[in-house]
Amino acid sequence: MFCAQLIACEANPAISGQLSSNHRLPGHHRDDGFTNSDGSRVNKPLSELFRWWWSRKDLDLQALVAPDRIKAAWDQMPKAWRSDVPAEKPSGNRVQALANQGHEVQWLGHATIFLRIGETRILTDPHFSERASPLSWIGPKRLHPVPVAVAELGRIDYIVISHNHYDHLDLPTLRQFAMQSGGPPLMLVPLGVDSWLREEGFERVIGLDWWQQNKQGEFAFNFVPAHHWSGRGLFDRNKTLWGGWVLEHPKFRFYFAGDTGWSEDVIEIAKRFAPFDLAAIPVGAYEPRWFMATQHINPHEAVRMHQALGGPLSLGIHWGTFQLTDEAYEDPIKELIEALKHQAIPLDRFRLFVPGQKMTLEPSIHRGD
Repeated sequence: MFCAQLIACEANPAISGQLSSNHRLPGHHRDDGFTNSDGSRVNKPLSELFRWWWSRKDLDLQALVAPDRIKAAWDQMPKAWRSDVPAEKPSGNRVQALANQGHEVQWLGHATIFLRIGETRILTDPHFSERASPLSWIGPKRLHPVPVAVAELGRIDYIVISHNHYDHLDLPTLRQFAMQSGGPPLMLVPLGVDSWLREEGFERVIGLDWWQQNKQGEFAFNFVPAHHWSGRGLFDRNKTLWGGWVLEHPKFRFYFAGDTGWSEDVIEIAKRFAPFDLAAIPVGAYEPRWFMATQHINPHEAVRMHQALGGPLSLGIHWGTFQLTDEAYEDPIKELIEALKHQAIPLDRFRLFVPGQKMTLEPSIHRGD
């Protein structure tokens, strides 16, 4: 693991926060992989997994995400969450007009966000496949169609990945973007995921450790901690790192939490990088709490995270696309509204979108510390 970090640092001279001269490893590094910042690991025993599966035997999982239930949930979303940006794809002069007006943010489902900052296009955890699974015929299936096809997004310049779970790192989707006209996007990924992606044939990949930074022109990509875990098979648990991203630009600052349970990491992230123009915070896949709490925050904890970050405009992610856990489709909507009202936070400060919904943000100016 030490060698892997040295290689990552030597290959990326723009990364800050390098290893100290005595090559002491950060505390979250272990000989057998990584831990959370508090030293813990999310490593459920099989007995708890079987207990969860057994508890689901009386649940009608299909009914929880029935199409009419989804449509009713969308129809009942508050007016404060609607945006006045047209859903149709702009073209010609309209593209230039939008570029002059502000930054564009679009939710494409689950943890996939499209950002246009000036003329630069960025994606978070892109997932455009039918299932979040290693197999095309089994596993969590999409609850709604992909709202925008890969070819309709235009050229993507950067992709950031939070961790290697199948609902966040989708190889077929990444292969589509690698074949885009003009060459593949640059992918910024957690430490260890970079070498794995290179083995899969990707070349434009940079791996970062927590608190490291990579600069690309006016953009600075900072990898930050999250309370989660990694693994794609039976024998790679916590072998690669996980985390979130802070994107810094002179006129935009964005926090993408990825996938996380509650931890004090968010306080340190805010201390180092706030204020934010936009935060993407997970709100779904949280029931049952006895099983999910250490790895997935619920809407009430998401509001707590929103507050810890300084109350930026926040967008809920990690919900409404795949049935991963036991809450009904509309539960994240109802519980987020309840949590916001309980804290006297205006609904328009923490929004959920329907798939494909977008909005523009006015450029801001962030001066250096």
